[in-house]
Amino acid sequence: MRCITVLYPNTEGVRFDFDYYKRNHATLIMRLYGRGIAKYELRKGLSGPDGGKPPYVATVNFWIGDERAFEEAQAKHAQTLIADVPNFTNVQPTIQFDEVADQQ
Repeated sequence: MRCITVLYPNTEGVRFDFDYYKRNHATLIMRLYGRGIAKYELRKGLSGPDGGKPPYVATVNFWIGDERAFEEAQAKHAQTLIADVPNFTNVQPTIQFDEVADQQ
């Protein structure tokens, strides 16, 4: 199984609109990718044990459902999603594709 992790850095002056992401961006992704994405998870960064700010304001994981459907949707819709990013954040995310090595 593959997973995509999207990390939004908690830099000075960062803006991240969680409500917009949930109501609009995630809805758009799920509609455009269909069965290509099995589920997603949006997490909000919390302060660490030392009380300092988290390194990421938000982290999103997408679990790939049907890999072929995902690849087709990615080729067709990636630019649409990139164009929507300024509507909810002013930082450039780091995107990592992962293979799930273990799951319980």
